[in-house]
Amino acid sequence: ADYWDEVNAVEVQLASGTLESLPDSRILNGANGALIGDEIVQFATAELIGPSLYRLSRLLRGRLGTEHRIITHPIGSRFVLLSPGRQARPTFSVAGLGVPMEWTYAPVPQGPTGDQAGEVSFVNTGGGLKPWSPVHVTATRSPSGDLTISWVRRTRYGGWWLDNADVPLNEESERYDVDILDGPTVVRTLSVTTPVATYSAAQQTADFGAPQSSLAVKIYQLSAVVGRGWPASATL
Repeated sequence: ADYWDEVNAVEVQLASGTLESLPDSRILNGANGALIGDEIVQFATAELIGPSLYRLSRLLRGRLGTEHRIITHPIGSRFVLLSPGRQARPTFSVAGLGVPMEWTYAPVPQGPTGDQAGEVSFVNTGGGLKPWSPVHVTATRSPSGDLTISWVRRTRYGGWWLDNADVPLNEESERYDVDILDGPTVVRTLSVTTPVATYSAAQQTADFGAPQSSLAVKIYQLSAVVGRGWPASATL
């Protein structure tokens, strides 16, 4: 997610429209965004290799907080070109989260009563409300064995580069959970209101029998609406 992907490429079959190659400067300003599976990517090179078939390369992966969706996408994964001018975002109430609903779609000008209308079931899981995973997870150990864990939070919107200022919080309050792991098992959760947590030597002894030289953690920023965001995983 931190570099141009010069190794992988993806072939996409379009139902309509065309794709184009663009210079890096345009990509870095937000152009050529697409949803592949559940991962948001950007592509600089679009090579036409067949009728409405493109090979996309020179990619930016895991955009807009979707690093956890970076995978090898199977054949048949959805591809949606992200064009904000064409894709209006419906307004949902919090009460509608997790509730199945039926959407009617139809081509213009026939409308929903035409013979080409159809329905699709949709559940809004609130993924767009989840705080992005923290980054730059580090730890320092005191002479007594206490471990101080720190990280940098991110924000879901309004977070473009700001000089000498933190990005907006965009949550009701600043809260985090730090899960301490023993393999896949959570042995302790530290809840804090700043991007720093202390895991004391006494707590390590209670959880593991002795202070630990290596520790696996998952860190979540919390939302008042949907709870835990996407985790940052680290071995310290």
